[in-house]
Amino acid sequence: MMSEPKRLHPIMILLTIIKSIKDVIVPIAIYFFIFFFKDPSDNVWIRWSPYFFITLLLLSIFVSSFIKWIRYTYRLEDNELRIEHGLFVKKKRYIPFERIQSLDFSETILHRPLGLVKVTVETAAGSADEAEADMTAIKKDEATTIRKMIAEAKSTGKLPGENEDTSGEETEEKGLVLYKITRKQLLFFASTSGRAGVIIAAVAAFAGQFADVIPFDEVFNEMTDIIKTGFLLIIVLILAVLFIVWILSVVWAYLKYNDFTLRLVDDELVITRGLLEKRTTTIPVRRIQALKISESIFRQPFGYASVSVEYAGGSILDENKTDGVLIPIVKKREIPRLLQKGLPEYIFEEQYHSAPKRAQRRYFFIKSVVMTLVTIGLSIWLWPYGLLAILLIGLMWGWGVLQYRSAAWKVTGRQLILRYRDIQQHTVYLQKNRIQSLDYSVNWFQKRAHLATIGTFVMSRGGGVAVVKHLEAEDAQEIYKWYLPNTSPKQDDVKSQNLES
Repeated sequence: MMSEPKRLHPIMILLTIIKSIKDVIVPIAIYFFIFFFKDPSDNVWIRWSPYFFITLLLLSIFVSSFIKWIRYTYRLEDNELRIEHGLFVKKKRYIPFERIQSLDFSETILHRPLGLVKVTVETAAGSADEAEADMTAIKKDEATTIRKMIAEAKSTGKLPGENEDTSGEETEEKGLVLYKITRKQLLFFASTSGRAGVIIAAVAAFAGQFADVIPFDEVFNEMTDIIKTGFLLIIVLILAVLFIVWILSVVWAYLKYNDFTLRLVDDELVITRGLLEKRTTTIPVRRIQALKISESIFRQPFGYASVSVEYAGGSILDENKTDGVLIPIVKKREIPRLLQKGLPEYIFEEQYHSAPKRAQRRYFFIKSVVMTLVTIGLSIWLWPYGLLAILLIGLMWGWGVLQYRSAAWKVTGRQLILRYRDIQQHTVYLQKNRIQSLDYSVNWFQKRAHLATIGTFVMSRGGGVAVVKHLEAEDAQEIYKWYLPNTSPKQDDVKSQNLES
């Protein structure tokens, strides 16, 4: 009976222990390093104290994990998901069904053999950093039943009876398949995923834990001397490290996006993906605020792109985000056909209004000046090898030119399309009734050149969606007027036709 308090599966104890150990493994390593390598001693207490404290720590982790499992209960009652938990102070969290946007499932290698899933509860008012609630380990069929009961209660206003059939085929196995990644696409996606930067950042963060132990100043001075005397060796080492990081990023992306499938189930988009950890993410179509097509510099020449969304209650932006994308990789020309049934309100256009030619230098001038100053500094510090930084000036100039070519917009009926580039080229599709605010701004330099900037914001954790700089001032004003509340759909169509002519 769902109205009776239930506990999670006992494997929650093991999962909590693993998570706690993972959180303290770095301090423990530093503790051992200090006692056994930096300051050896024959004192019995100093020699054996690490073992004593670690044993005490592990024992406390086990006891606290067991108590957390005992005190964690959940139930469905009065159209609410009621969760009670807490180690020493019992906390009660009652989540009304109407606030629940989705129940997302994930399965690790520990969940799968036991038929368990982790359930993540997403709400519109949830934090960007964490979910409203997590149920670490419950039976998969029970999780599916809970999701169906909540969906039925939201549509009928009451929970189904205890004797009613809420079992059946799982959500991720039903529905219309809109997209399924192929092995060829997965390999290409993993090879161009750009996860190397994330891995490097993670390694740097891990190394930062040892800041008090590793003499970084001495290492930096040694590296400076090596650069000056063994430049070719440094280049080879850097390339070797980048290659290893790239291999790791390929493996990571391959495991994460393996068997990626997008389904349309009733009025929801259901995403399943993952090899070692299988995840199921549910996005109500009515909650989607914006659609984004992204083209990286490695995929764009081959005609490939990815599709992501901003939605109320969460943000699914690109492959660097935890919960993935709608379509990780596909030929750009195939996107309208794939999303026609799932998101029919979006109109995919190929003709846009670009930024004026006089705006071109504004995209690369500042970047080139900054990089010139950096080049001068590197040339003085690492003469003559620092002169190679001149190549970066050309890189910044080329980046600015690409940003200029990407800047564009289009109004079609009640839809606004904005295109811009950071590293990737993004094309954002926004329905007029989904835009929370639209900003029209002009700085002093833009005013002299009759240019302006347009920015849009929607209701999601990500907030801002698209900002296009240095558009024609008259074009930006047309976009702003289109957004005004008193503009009717017919007026929108007339304006769109006038702009195209």
